[in-house]
Amino acid sequence: MTISLSKNPEPLFPADILSTIQKDKLWRVAHTKSRREKALAHYLALAGIGYYLPMFSKQQSSDKRVRYSLIPVFNGYLFFRADDSERHKAIRSNHIANIIDVGDELTLMKELSQIQKTLSGNTKVYPYDFISKGQRVHVKKGPLKGVEGIIVRKDNNYRLVISVESIMQSISVSIDAELVEPFIS
Repeated sequence: MTISLSKNPEPLFPADILSTIQKDKLWRVAHTKSRREKALAHYLALAGIGYYLPMFSKQQSSDKRVRYSLIPVFNGYLFFRADDSERHKAIRSNHIANIIDVGDELTLMKELSQIQKTLSGNTKVYPYDFISKGQRVHVKKGPLKGVEGIIVRKDNNYRLVISVESIMQSISVSIDAELVEPFIS
């Protein structure tokens, strides 16, 4: 079912959740029941629990007009920050199948910030299968400057794949080859 764009949850709640560190609240990953990502986001916002639900715009086919929907980038996943009491409250929402505790919160925040930067740009993104092998690069110029990922050659274009390793999910974005250089750690 397609809902009005204005009725979609905010992707970030609060807006600065990816840039603030809270020692008393841990990042967690909610593996939601089928197609419940947005419902969980609404529930968490009403409960005052911070979350990140990355979404992208997708054109929906219709006989009479062009319609767009916001689709979660990582089907079945929502990232949230909560203490033990808020974690329990989230579970009681009846939208969660499982909660994944995050081992390396700094890495997760870095990966989610890269996803957010990519989604807020004017680039078209596509959900992509997780890639664990390939060349790691970082973008040296352009609107995605500083984003790190893996390059995959597809047809005559390059695709930059940005991954969130804790849930083994990725997105890809089309990028010119001259905008990237090998990642040196």
